[in-house]
Amino acid sequence: MDELLADVKAGRLDPIYVLHSEHPILIERVVSALRDAAVPPASRGFNYDVVEGKPTANRIVSLAQTLPMMAARRMVFVRDLTLLPADDAEALLAYVAKPNPSTVIVGLVTKIDKRLKLYAQLSKKGLLHVLEAPRQVGPWIRAEAQAKNVRIEPNAINRLIDTVGNDLSRLSLSLEQLGLYAGDRPVTSDDVDDLVADTRERSVFELTDAIGAADRPRAMAAVSSLCDQRESAVGVVVMLARHIRQLSVLHHLRATNVARPQWASAIGVPPFIVDKLAAQARAYTPAALAIATQRLATVDRALKGDITLTGRPDAFGAGGTPWTGPQMKALGRELGERVMLEQVVDGIVSLASR
Repeated sequence: MDELLADVKAGRLDPIYVLHSEHPILIERVVSALRDAAVPPASRGFNYDVVEGKPTANRIVSLAQTLPMMAARRMVFVRDLTLLPADDAEALLAYVAKPNPSTVIVGLVTKIDKRLKLYAQLSKKGLLHVLEAPRQVGPWIRAEAQAKNVRIEPNAINRLIDTVGNDLSRLSLSLEQLGLYAGDRPVTSDDVDDLVADTRERSVFELTDAIGAADRPRAMAAVSSLCDQRESAVGVVVMLARHIRQLSVLHHLRATNVARPQWASAIGVPPFIVDKLAAQARAYTPAALAIATQRLATVDRALKGDITLTGRPDAFGAGGTPWTGPQMKALGRELGERVMLEQVVDGIVSLASR
């Protein structure tokens, strides 16, 4: 990615860039650099086009063949090239073979299938770019902190990696928050614990507690908080499945007359958590918890791309939307995951005994 950005900033632009990454921040930075290099702000009104929703090859090519107005270049930004049907790619394939030198096409893809002619041709010509996180996140955090004028101690960097992982977008956001929190002094590992780790854990517990209390508004607020922190949607589903399982185990322990002092070890929680779980379990019948587990398993598979939710209204419960793969792609990964989490949590809360 560094080499790509260096070429762009030096004005060495290719006619086409197709970008893929698991890290939105990398996509955002490359797209921003390309836009700045290809179409300065003063010329964007006439020379910058954005293709939203499901694109067609003819529309992309038509925009790309338009001559720039009072500028050296035009830019065509395709929000999700993945939605282009494979049987509608011929016009774009022909364009790739002979692109317009005065237009820069930038397309984002959520998935790459090199068996398709378009991606194979783009890859062959060096126009397909997969933006990956660095193998060592520590140096990236140091560079990011320097760019943001944030001083951070080495131990704090290690603690931040332990807390956030390699989610570059969330790491960058956390650095901004820590810089504001620390002010003129260096960020310490205690700051990370106080601001980042504590916020995440608090949101997780707020979500499970809200579900246990069948408190829909509080549950929705907790989901929003986790999404704002860029918490992994799959991780949230796993955490919810663990909580639902604990409530199910507690029902089983009651039904089989297991002595209460043994509940903590059977569930795998500290003794002081048992009373809270026992109270939460009363809000859901074993049958309701089984349905919740099934819904979480379905959404987990959908988030991982194993299935779509077409024809699966049971995935979210009454009022839920049976989202299709293309619909989720049109929303975008981040918004799509938020919608799925909100709907599955709402569906679980609706199972509570009234």
